Amino acid sequence: MSTKSLANSVRRAFGNLAKHRINTKRQYPTASVSAAPTAIPLYEIIIRLPNLFPRSYNDSVRDYNDFCGNTDEKFQEELLMTLPFFGEPGGSKRAEIIRTTIDDDGNYINEFCIMPKKTCRLDRMKHLIFIHGYGAGMGFFLKNLENIPLLNDEWCIHAIDLPGYGFSSRCRFPFHYPTDTITDVHSWFHDRINRWFQRRELLQNPQNNIIMAHSLGAYLMALYSSKYPAHFKKIIMCSPAGICHSTTAKAVGNANPPWWYTKLWDRNISPFSLVRGSSRLGSKLTSGWTYRRFRKLLHEKTERSTRQFEALHRYSYAIFNKQGCGEYLLSFALRCGGDPRIPLEDTLFKRKDSGLEKGDLEWLWLYGERDWMDANGGRRVSQCLNENLGQKSEVFVVPDAGHHLYFDNYECFNKIIVNQMKSI
Repeated sequence: MSTKSLANSVRRAFGNLAKHRINTKRQYPTASVSAAPTAIPLYEIIIRLPNLFPRSYNDSVRDYNDFCGNTDEKFQEELLMTLPFFGEPGGSKRAEIIRTTIDDDGNYINEFCIMPKKTCRLDRMKHLIFIHGYGAGMGFFLKNLENIPLLNDEWCIHAIDLPGYGFSSRCRFPFHYPTDTITDVHSWFHDRINRWFQRRELLQNPQNNIIMAHSLGAYLMALYSSKYPAHFKKIIMCSPAGICHSTTAKAVGNANPPWWYTKLWDRNISPFSLVRGSSRLGSKLTSGWTYRRFRKLLHEKTERSTRQFEALHRYSYAIFNKQGCGEYLLSFALRCGGDPRIPLEDTLFKRKDSGLEKGDLEWLWLYGERDWMDANGGRRVSQCLNENLGQKSEVFVVPDAGHHLYFDNYECFNKIIVNQMKSI
């Protein structure tokens, strides 16, 4: 495939990566507007091509060689080593990477766990559990893991990679759209998450557990809570996917995606497929997203933030390049462009026998000020939870942030999380 045709395919699949001003001078994309996945005309791709993939070819080759050298886990370690309490003595925190086996085939969930330095029993601690969204990994929560305190050494923070994501094991995904059912796919994820809870001994005092789940991870955990309503006290729905049909689709240019884009979506042909198939150019293609998404770190102009920017890019490339598995949930849960196939607003939250009524959960719905997810759906569901189920629920919009609000404005986001921790 030629460079032009490859770039064409990648640009379409990644969608509207950047709405930066067209300029002949080389520049990095900026993260000014959060946008849903969509496709743009060929002429725009050609004009923007020099700025779309800023990673140098030499750096891209180096990343590829590191990935192929059976040392792909070094990308995760490089990222976590930018945290002051990982791999370093001293301080009040300690952290470790934990792999918890979740089935008889040896598949496991990858976890980064932060604990007080002093010896403690997990079952006596309070637990904050981070769960990422589509195509992501627990490393994307870097600035939250770095800055959220353990509050009187009473808290343990867990950031996990969902089954088939990140550095969790990548088995063959056993389902195909549309022949298999969404219920079976949900169960595949939920059974494995449930085993993780059990084997990490997090169900002895579930009233001390808070879930913070983003996007498609929030979708999964809302459904999980209907099966296991007593497994945690609070759930923070961070820009959740799958809640309602969007009323903002036209505003983000996502109302009527072209037929071929829909076909690619339903067949799980994604940007990750292109990264995996592009050999030494994979890291360069990944930079079309990472250099925009994590640009905020370069503005901080510190040695650590610069290291974190580089490490986040390499980490992203590594998890994008690994064998596809958990990402294939997408075509079951969402239509092309991001609207849910079966909105949870109309099913899970309006049914009186969904399972939610058996629990006493507290809900917090968080959206970014420039989020492409529809906050109005969250407001309607929150009202339903308050009035029909008698469960405490509220909505908050994080200023100066988009869909990835946990990163875009991590200072504000972290304060919200800490306030939730203090209420347990």
